[in-house]
Amino acid sequence: MSFKNIRFKLTVRLWPLGNLGKKVARLPGLGRLVGPRLWNEENLDATYVPVGEAVEVGPGSAVPYRIIEDLIGRASHRFILGGCLCRTGNRCREYPVDIGCVFLGDAAGEISPERGRSATPAEALEHVRRARERGLLPCVIHSSFDASLLDIEYRRMLAVCFCCNCCCTFRTDMKGGPVHYRDRMIRLPGLTMCSVGDCALCEKCARACFLGAVRVTGEGPVFEEFCKGCGRCADACPRNNIRIRLDPSVDTMGLLLARIGARTDIT
Repeated sequence: MSFKNIRFKLTVRLWPLGNLGKKVARLPGLGRLVGPRLWNEENLDATYVPVGEAVEVGPGSAVPYRIIEDLIGRASHRFILGGCLCRTGNRCREYPVDIGCVFLGDAAGEISPERGRSATPAEALEHVRRARERGLLPCVIHSSFDASLLDIEYRRMLAVCFCCNCCCTFRTDMKGGPVHYRDRMIRLPGLTMCSVGDCALCEKCARACFLGAVRVTGEGPVFEEFCKGCGRCADACPRNNIRIRLDPSVDTMGLLLARIGARTDIT
């Protein structure tokens, strides 16, 4: 077994220890030293792409799912991991472990075939469809950790991950920070959360938020500025009162693609 393969398997086995870094980064004083080194603009950029029925778009706005379609379509290469690293490492019992990330770009063609398989655009989109049907949340992510683990070039790759609430590194143990990690999750341009109708005050939306960005008042839910627009609160609302809106005056897709293009080239 090669050193790269040993390193990969060991990393997956020790995956639950990743939350230790989050705990350390919350410590007064120490967090200011550790946080910026672990998570910064250079090594991490992530955006959730909500795809549920609560998404409302105005005339001329791109449906968020089209962002995923566009990225997959323009990528020079697509590679589907045979398993989700987060769910495998955390031994998930709630969601399919075999629905892994889709890696895009030239570097995706360099991933070891032991990790999964290359895919056509149609096959990659079918994988996305399957993930959506299982209730997994798409996240577009550019992470130097992924590039290092898979031994591929950072500036020629991008990943579309499919997150679950129980295992995803981005979604577990995140209430209360660490702020540096939280700030590398960037909301879709032009996206806002709003509440319509009568609130039951059940607080299911607040409990569903992995960041603690939703609080319920006597008039209903209030969304904090650091909300990432993932839409899990909308999924949790028993009255379907929470909506995700995209401002038609904002070029959501264009701005996201420009930000991605400044970091990496997947064409």
